[in-house]
Amino acid sequence: MAGPIGAMLYQAYMKWFPIPLPAPDSFSGQTAVVTGGTSGLGLAAAVHLVNLGASEVIISSRNPSRAHDALEAIERATGGKSKGKMRVLDLDMEKYASVVAFAEEVKATKEGKGGVDVLILNAGVASVDHKLSDEGWEQNIQVNTLSTTLLALLLLPHLKAERPNRRTPAHLSIVGSMRFGDPDINEWKSWQVGHKREGEGVLEHLSRRENFPGPSVMYASTKLLVMYAFTELVELAKGTDGRPQVILNTMCPGIVKTDLPRNYKGKGAVFVAGIGVFYALFGKSAADGARAYMAAVTTEESEHGKFIQFYKSEKQLQALSNRVLTSEDGKRMQSQIWREITGELGRKVPEVRDILVVSQVTAKR
Repeated sequence: MAGPIGAMLYQAYMKWFPIPLPAPDSFSGQTAVVTGGTSGLGLAAAVHLVNLGASEVIISSRNPSRAHDALEAIERATGGKSKGKMRVLDLDMEKYASVVAFAEEVKATKEGKGGVDVLILNAGVASVDHKLSDEGWEQNIQVNTLSTTLLALLLLPHLKAERPNRRTPAHLSIVGSMRFGDPDINEWKSWQVGHKREGEGVLEHLSRRENFPGPSVMYASTKLLVMYAFTELVELAKGTDGRPQVILNTMCPGIVKTDLPRNYKGKGAVFVAGIGVFYALFGKSAADGARAYMAAVTTEESEHGKFIQFYKSEKQLQALSNRVLTSEDGKRMQSQIWREITGELGRKVPEVRDILVVSQVTAKR
């Protein structure tokens, strides 16, 4: 059955019949990094990586107490196999300085010996109300778009430099959402720089308190914004021969049961109850949702740049992409958003300017 109803029915099917995991030794001897690994999908991904043979799994946290609880939970879930294999690094995605420091620690891991093998950029938020980050941006935009892009930009040159020390490319996967196709980019056109007030862009418009569209629309918007960044990152990951030096993918795990209803407790009991029923009917466990993560970080070179998901047909995915990514309007908007993202990151993090200059020079060779 095609369309939204068919997709929802398949989500319910996937709750009881999840996609298979990779072979038991898929990550044998490898080092993996999972941001936001202290709960939910991130923690479940860490468990899978340990169970599938990883020799070291690094998770990020900004709360020592939560990190301690997460390590205990992972040890229980792996039957003790995680002992001596786990490491926690501090990361606050609302602060550029923290992202830079985290990237430096990741780059120091196995430096000159191939670097880390797997990077899953899972840390994200779905803020119910308008909040500003320490950097002055709306929280969803800061974490889901700006800091996620920054972390990928900081790590890509290092991972590419380590490619000669590896048998196969490392994997870097960004957690996305099929909801990237929801926003109306025709509306976004009126927010571009120069269209209205001087200096305003799409990110700035969305970040203003008076323009906060609600949690659902904002979440979808940030997932499209990061898809626009991902389009550029896919190209930056390639070598001069056009082959990927790092395999990049984005993925969507589908509907997963989380503690999200608690975030809506101020919205009324009926609303919260409705969300709870929805997730009870269609939401798979975090462990099953994280199977999509494992699929994304075991892709081949030929799948570089692919969106990994298992509940819509390729035709449906292409229709979404045509509307907001590959159409002429989509391409123009992507170029605009990339300028806005790199403009912000370049101003705040000088290393980003250097990375972009080097990538432009390399692309001209």
